[in-house]
Amino acid sequence: MRRPRRGATARGDRGLSVLGLALIGVAFLVLGGLGAAAFMLRPPPTDAETLCRTDAPIRAHTIVLVDSTDRLEPRHRRKLRAVLAQERARLSQYDRLTIMRLNVRRPQEPARLFSRCLPRPPEQTNPLFENARVNQQRWDDEFESVLSAATRSAQAGGTQRASPILASLRAIAADPDFGAEISTRRLVIVSDLLEHDLTGFSLYVSDANYAQWRAASAFGPPDLTRVDVRLAPLDRPEHADRQAAALSEFWPAFFGAADVHSFSIDPAP
Repeated sequence: MRRPRRGATARGDRGLSVLGLALIGVAFLVLGGLGAAAFMLRPPPTDAETLCRTDAPIRAHTIVLVDSTDRLEPRHRRKLRAVLAQERARLSQYDRLTIMRLNVRRPQEPARLFSRCLPRPPEQTNPLFENARVNQQRWDDEFESVLSAATRSAQAGGTQRASPILASLRAIAADPDFGAEISTRRLVIVSDLLEHDLTGFSLYVSDANYAQWRAASAFGPPDLTRVDVRLAPLDRPEHADRQAAALSEFWPAFFGAADVHSFSIDPAP
């Protein structure tokens, strides 16, 4: 049997070595690319409580103010759920949604029921760094829990003696989490919109109007510059005339003076 020449064997060994090195190099390039891609898909740091980004300012914040100072009938609760679902659908990832309720005992401190940033959807996340499905499920569960609690509380409540909408709006305007540095701010009010201060102004009075309130107010309307405002009225048939006057006269004048960016009123059902 003829033996292979030593030169041919050496050349073959060198060829195998070059091929091996090339394959190792390709493997490192692939692993490096995967590592770089994984790093680029790494989620930004977020606050454990609010799920909001901690490395960048919030781009958009929506506050929904719920007025349950009077009993909410089934149609009102359906309206509340519909409004919250609509506002939830408007959110982009890391936008913040806050739900507040009027506080009769401390009008300047509306109760904060929920305040979270919307997490990234699972299909846009890297499972190596975050459990997006858990975050999304947590958000949805807490949102539904707060909504259910709000409607149960409203259902159980009777008619209150006061409805401090104006004081709550002033508190929201001063809230540092709703500051002017946020590029998109939205305020949604779910209420019968009949302001009633036991020691001051009341829209239940037949001749009440914005000029009257402004003359008596020491502060005037809050600064809501560049805020988009949506009113979602809850009908009170027994006060239909007063509601109509408030929606056509008082609130447009009030929010106009507050320098809002846009102002809308949901149509009657």
